Amino acid sequence: EEKAEAKAKHLQSKADAEGDLADTTSTKEADEQYLADLTATCEQKASDFESRQQLRAEELEAITKAIEIISSSAVQGNADKYLPSLAQKTSALVQLRSANTMEARQQRVVSYLRSEAKMHNSRVLAALAERVADDPFSKVKKMIKDLIVRLMEEANEEAEHKGWCDTELSTNEQTRKEKTEAVEMLHAEIDELEAS
Repeated sequence: EEKAEAKAKHLQSKADAEGDLADTTSTKEADEQYLADLTATCEQKASDFESRQQLRAEELEAITKAIEIISSSAVQGNADKYLPSLAQKTSALVQLRSANTMEARQQRVVSYLRSEAKMHNSRVLAALAERVADDPFSKVKKMIKDLIVRLMEEANEEAEHKGWCDTELSTNEQTRKEKTEAVEMLHAEIDELEAS
């Protein structure tokens, strides 16, 4: 009778351990699927992040070059020097010459931005080139500064999201390790119960 009672307890313990094992195994499988999905999502986002970072770097380089052209000594001060005089001076030759010089410089910037936009396939630079072609340089400088601020904000947002992905992956890996250890302990307990 004691043997039968002990055997019944062992069988009950074995059944409980097998039930726990089934629950833990299904939880582990769900966690592994979540990890696979999360890893794929994070890898895609990391890839997208890298390509956007590259595009931003190229756009910033093009914008920096445009700023250099706009800020160069050849362009600097010419608007203040010549444009107000268009209304005041009577000499048509001076007016024509200063307007042509500014137009040529503006055209150089437009040409450069368009070529960079085409080379990097950047809609932002293409839009900037169109704005440069239509607007005076002061508005372009403001637009460039606004664009730089926006690009920096986007880069910060993406860096934060990448940090979140990294944290999720780390947390999921820790959970997976814990579940694996639990499964191994339950297997050992089942083997021990079967042996007795």
